[in-house]
Amino acid sequence: MKKQIKVLLLAEFLIAIGLGMLGPFYAIYIENLTKDSNLIGYSYAAFWFTVGIFSPVIGKLADRKDKRVFLLIGGFLAFFVSILYGLINNLYQLIFVEVINGVATACFNPAYRALTADITTKNKRGFEYGLLDSVSYMTYGLAAILATVIFNLFGFVFLFVSSGLFQLASSIVISRKIKFR
Repeated sequence: MKKQIKVLLLAEFLIAIGLGMLGPFYAIYIENLTKDSNLIGYSYAAFWFTVGIFSPVIGKLADRKDKRVFLLIGGFLAFFVSILYGLINNLYQLIFVEVINGVATACFNPAYRALTADITTKNKRGFEYGLLDSVSYMTYGLAAILATVIFNLFGFVFLFVSSGLFQLASSIVISRKIKFR
């Protein structure tokens, strides 16, 4: 297996831990924040609409520029969003933070996918993508367990900071260890 695939596996592990830690507690966090579980969908929608709008635009920029820049911007913004989760106190701030989170994802994902396509071996691409997916899915399960422990011991703020640090670490690993074409 190529060294760069191993680096991608490490990066996939880090990003999945970071993202997976938020999933189990996001709804509880929103309900505690707004006292209305009906509002969860609005913040979720703000995130996905932002990702959908910005992904093609930022992906096109990543094709023209150094993909590392977009991976780092995405990782830094994801870390910043994780910090902001601990500071917001109303739905409008949450929606604004989810828009930033959507931009972070739109920076990271197209650059990451393009990089993955460049690195994987043409005749082994299915297996290598499957391996990356396997690491991701299993790590999401591990992240849920880790998040439960962190949340119960330290609460939301520490959970958010930990999540952001893993996401930032993923971007740094990719940008420093992968050779770009």
